Amino acid sequence: MNLIFSLVLAFCCGFLPSVYTNESLVSQSYEKYSEMFGGAFTVWNSFRDFKKKYDTYNENALAAYRLGLAIGDSDIITKMATDSFNFTWVPDSVVMNKEEYVQFLGKFKEEAEKDGRPKFLMRFNNLIQRKVDDTIIEAADWIVDGYDRGVYMHAVQGGRIIWDMATNS
Repeated sequence: MNLIFSLVLAFCCGFLPSVYTNESLVSQSYEKYSEMFGGAFTVWNSFRDFKKKYDTYNENALAAYRLGLAIGDSDIITKMATDSFNFTWVPDSVVMNKEEYVQFLGKFKEEAEKDGRPKFLMRFNNLIQRKVDDTIIEAADWIVDGYDRGVYMHAVQGGRIIWDMATNS
């Protein structure tokens, strides 16, 4: 109750916007405002720091998952995916769980390296990320030179990939 009252009072008096939007003011006035707000300032900083770390976990998970896709390493991919992960291969309207996706990726990689083509390597163009609440959605073009190309979209939440979908061109 004390925290809520302090936040309402601070907002009504005009203190909150200036304190929380100006980083230099925040760092210079920590003690003063922490006492004035009855601990609300500390709670806000903890929340802000948590959000930064949470976003970093999601971004790192996306980078690791992308690496797994790039080299076709199913171990990396499955470690970055949740237990309820699913992959949708749009051309065939097939939804796969993690185990089925590993088999699909193995066959895809095998086909890409067939007939003397170079070792499997997927690259990505036109990467777009959009944050929605605590989830980051990523979309991009995927390209396996000399074999196939298409578009994918996947989402990460809590540092793990929750779903993925792709199509070819």
